[in-house]
Amino acid sequence: MTGHSPATKLVNVDSHNSILMREQLIREITGLERQLEQLKINDEDRDFSQQQTYREMIHSRKGMLTSLPFAPNR
Repeated sequence: MTGHSPATKLVNVDSHNSILMREQLIREITGLERQLEQLKINDEDRDFSQQQTYREMIHSRKGMLTSLPFAPNR
């Protein structure tokens, strides 16, 4: 029976960390999307490689977001 208690604690920690990570990723995605839009508007030289870099950063963070374990509402 003592083996179940640590596992429960780990699940709770993972759930809490998952929530924090999810919030951080959403903030980063939002910020990167805003920066990409500003780059599209303000970049006279149309630096497509920099735009692609932003797209890749957004894509990778969205991938991390979908791979996080489901965190139930508190």
